[in-house]
Amino acid sequence: MEVLKARHTGFCFGVKRAINMVLKEAEKGTGRLYTIGPIIHNPQMVNILKKKGIVPIEDVFKIKSGTVVYRTHGIKKEEEAYIERQGLKIIDTTCPFVKRVRRYAMYLRKKGYKVVITGDQNHPEVKSVLSYLDNDGIVLQKSVPLSAQKIGVVSQTTLDEETFLHIVEGLIKGAEELRVYNTICRSTGIRQKEAATLSVKVDAMLIVGGKNSSNTTKLYNIVKTVQPNAYFIETEKDIKPEWFSGLHTVGITGGASTPDRIIDLVERRVKNI
Repeated sequence: MEVLKARHTGFCFGVKRAINMVLKEAEKGTGRLYTIGPIIHNPQMVNILKKKGIVPIEDVFKIKSGTVVYRTHGIKKEEEAYIERQGLKIIDTTCPFVKRVRRYAMYLRKKGYKVVITGDQNHPEVKSVLSYLDNDGIVLQKSVPLSAQKIGVVSQTTLDEETFLHIVEGLIKGAEELRVYNTICRSTGIRQKEAATLSVKVDAMLIVGGKNSSNTTKLYNIVKTVQPNAYFIETEKDIKPEWFSGLHTVGITGGASTPDRIIDLVERRVKNI
């Protein structure tokens, strides 16, 4: 079985930075670290961090002491205000590219634009950005006609470019003035294009990452449109040998929050089939 692996797999810059920051703090032995929700969307990595005293918690308002970690997706404005009032120690691992989305969104609102965030309204990154607009914004996951004098657009960093452009094209028709910041992470775009290109060269594709990962899910959806034999897995344990019966080549790609170690284990498992 020939295995072809995408060039860009493993942690992206923002995830690698966040993991390094919390591990460095944990090594100091200063006590438990709380992340507001999972620091990244990869259950296996989150479980490893738990063993080191880095614990995800959903309700930040229950934290009365200790160190609070702002996760890669960012946190809500009201959560940040509470943490500062409590005087808790802060480790801000928010991805710089997510902060850029927030910064542009706030700027557009200040300049009188009706702000549109393209992305998933249930994703923590989008919820974070929206909160800094005092929830005075519109989240679009598909093209919807809007009428406004001034519309400003930013995007969830992990949205696919095709969806982003389709939404922007639809907004042009109803806006007298449209200002757009393409805030899709470059790393996300590169991975998506690589995955699509690799998919047509192989007999099957494995997309590796957390089932709760937005960018990994989008990778899978993109691959599935060009390669019917596509499988979304979290670890090598999810692999079924019958998937590859009669096939000769398998491609592997992974999300931005998928550890290299898991990718390597998946590759080894496939080669042993």
